[in-house]
Amino acid sequence: MERDPLVALASSIHAGPRTFALLLGSGISTGAGVPSGWDVVLDLVKRYAVLQDDDAGEDPVSWYRSHTAGDPNYSELLAELAPSQVDRRNLLKPYFEPTEEDRANGLKVPTPAHHAIAQLVSKGYVKVIVTTNFDRLLETALGEAGVEPNVVSTSAHAEGSLPITHSDCTIIKVHGDYISPDLKNTIEELSQYDPAVDRLLDEVFDQYGLIVCGWSGVWDSALRNAILRAPGRRFTTYWFHRGPINEAAREIIRHRDAKEVSIQDADTVFEDLAAKVEALESLTDQRPFETELAVAQLKLFLPDPIHRIKLHDLIIGEADHVINRVQESAVDTLQGFEHYAEQMAAYEEATARLLRLLAVGACFSDCLEHDELWQRCVDRLASRHLKRNGNVALLNLQQYPTLLAIYATGLGSVATGRLESIAHVLAKVKVRDERPPRPVAVAASSWDVLDRDIVKQAIPKLNRHPTPISEHLFEVLRPIVSDLVPSEEVYADCFDEVEYLLGISYAVGLDTDYGPIGRAVWRSFRRHKPTTPPPLFSLWPDNSDDDFPGITVREHHSALTESGLFTNINQLVTTIPQYDKFILSNRHHRVQ
Repeated sequence: MERDPLVALASSIHAGPRTFALLLGSGISTGAGVPSGWDVVLDLVKRYAVLQDDDAGEDPVSWYRSHTAGDPNYSELLAELAPSQVDRRNLLKPYFEPTEEDRANGLKVPTPAHHAIAQLVSKGYVKVIVTTNFDRLLETALGEAGVEPNVVSTSAHAEGSLPITHSDCTIIKVHGDYISPDLKNTIEELSQYDPAVDRLLDEVFDQYGLIVCGWSGVWDSALRNAILRAPGRRFTTYWFHRGPINEAAREIIRHRDAKEVSIQDADTVFEDLAAKVEALESLTDQRPFETELAVAQLKLFLPDPIHRIKLHDLIIGEADHVINRVQESAVDTLQGFEHYAEQMAAYEEATARLLRLLAVGACFSDCLEHDELWQRCVDRLASRHLKRNGNVALLNLQQYPTLLAIYATGLGSVATGRLESIAHVLAKVKVRDERPPRPVAVAASSWDVLDRDIVKQAIPKLNRHPTPISEHLFEVLRPIVSDLVPSEEVYADCFDEVEYLLGISYAVGLDTDYGPIGRAVWRSFRRHKPTTPPPLFSLWPDNSDDDFPGITVREHHSALTESGLFTNINQLVTTIPQYDKFILSNRHHRVQ
């Protein structure tokens, strides 16, 4: 299975708290509307030009050079425009501190990335942060999380700072704070640090793993050199980046043997990282597999509406991951029965994590919003682009991930006695290919997707089995719900109930009296009608002598009709006896 680097990072952070330091650049704060240090310099040049009764125009650097015979220098500009510390603070405050209007618009306040980092710090996972930023957004977020960091923003601070090992959280602001008298910004200023700062950085880069985000590595030669001279690689370095990596960064990556992680933005990646670490806290196994980490996140997100976006991204993201993995499956030629079995196994392996998420999700769903999410997930699988030319058996097998997803959702629904999730999937998902739209219960049925005769040959132990497809699905899906349905007997009954529901859904979808049937056609069904059956049981013929499934469908008929799977109760009342008769007629022949 393709590895997600964030999973490895979250696992390492959780297993080894305080072993990773963060290196944060301007990319962390630009989302909050805070200008970079260079942006401030350019604006100060424009201010300086106005005071000279001039206009710096579109190229403030050229204007400054022509009037001063030198490059813009942050320290010199501040000395000219704001000679005292109070003046300096008043001058720079509007760049970094929010007004009421800024707050109302969510500007110059901590971003989700800042809050996620503060969460990692407050829980003791991170204790050292190196940053090139002048702002105090991180300090604000930490304060809101109940953390009072030890901030090193000047050489004097570095000289007399509390040792890192004795501090709960140390922030090293290598370019200074925005009101620091020795703030660094120009290329010359960034070329070297005070020895006390260098010693502090040497300790960090030698003894900690590194998570780099929002920093290009281009301008800060002193910081770059500090990383390159560190000999140790005790822990892994992760380099988060949004676009192409420049050569300066590439040199650091090679030196640290860093893992490159392409990200959408700082907010997304740090929220995801913090959520993964938080999910690990709920696991008793301290060496969790990726699937169980995802399930732990699902359980964390599911009950809280505030996490609905994260829940959506988790499920749909995993569906897209499955699609990407199976999209290039070869369907041109069937190279023997073994090839077919290998292709089945590849689909099963690719969908394993998603099936766990769907089964657990359907089991714990409690609202329409959840039901619609599973529906969108299955719809995404069913409606993906499929190849149209090739071997018929392999072409049909392309919908195997969809079939597995339907079964997983059904098992989760039946296990908890809430059929709304699977009913929503079967009622709403339509497959739109070259033919008219078809219900997913028809287009992705076991009859349409898997070739019974080939399955019997491809999987030798099923060669003499009367229902090979059903038996194989039964075994494949058992681990998916082992924690939800520990009992083997109960699992068997749940599985048969799912297949019964899929069978009658197929019958309704084609307006016929037959549909796929499975292992229940020959096994002795263990469930029996309730001692006190619901009133609507009287609508169906008394089949008390027949030991096949259908109890769940009868008990939860309202969910099936309200979802639109059945037009009304009369359609369900008509379909069930017809399908039951079809099952009985096949019991003697034991065919699928």
